[in-house]
Amino acid sequence: MKPKILVVEDDKLVSFEINTILDRNGYDVNICDSYACCIKNLDTFKPELILLDIDLSKKYEGIQIGSYLNSKSHIPFIYITGYTDNETLKRIQTTKPVGYFSKPFREIDIINNIELALYNKKSESDDNNNHEDIEESKYSKPVSRALEYIDTNLNQEIKTEELIRVSGWSKFHFIREFAKEVGVTPYQYIFDEKMKLASSKLKNTYQPVKEIAFDLGYTSNSSFTNAFVKHSGLSPSHYRKKYSR
Repeated sequence: MKPKILVVEDDKLVSFEINTILDRNGYDVNICDSYACCIKNLDTFKPELILLDIDLSKKYEGIQIGSYLNSKSHIPFIYITGYTDNETLKRIQTTKPVGYFSKPFREIDIINNIELALYNKKSESDDNNNHEDIEESKYSKPVSRALEYIDTNLNQEIKTEELIRVSGWSKFHFIREFAKEVGVTPYQYIFDEKMKLASSKLKNTYQPVKEIAFDLGYTSNSSFTNAFVKHSGLSPSHYRKKYSR
């Protein structure tokens, strides 16, 4: 089966050139030109690797996508950039890409980056499989199911009743065992995970605070702000001003 590569590039000439190169080298390719298209294709196309232009319709929009991929999907991605200045390189590094190449590019630059990224992904997967038994023993299966549910639903309100249903335990038993195994209550764990993700977005992206609040399942900007102040002691805007890179 051909490796699936998603190319996120809004310059049609550049995306056509990359598509031609990848097709010639035996890859299954899909092209996107926006944030929304990329997020949609994570589920519909299910890429193994993403080539991501730093600038789409907005400057550094690609880095916002990179931050999302790093925190949510864990699909490896390679940046395509026309910038080589220190500020841009620092922004790139915070989102942990597996590589990057500059425009204008050579075919060998693209293929070498892709082959190395896919090789490392396979090696990491093999290592994870070798340690599967150890990882599975860290939490009981009911708690593991609850943690997985939380991780995939941070973009909405997560109710304890849903976690209880997923675990298959009674309410009292679930809350007691979750706190025993994880070290905090389900409510505190959800809160901490949402705030970690919010902090990362505020530091590493230009995404508006209102959008971050919505992405984390908060129904209003004020409720998100109150939660973030409780967590960090700073409002989201002050936190971004103090810690953004």
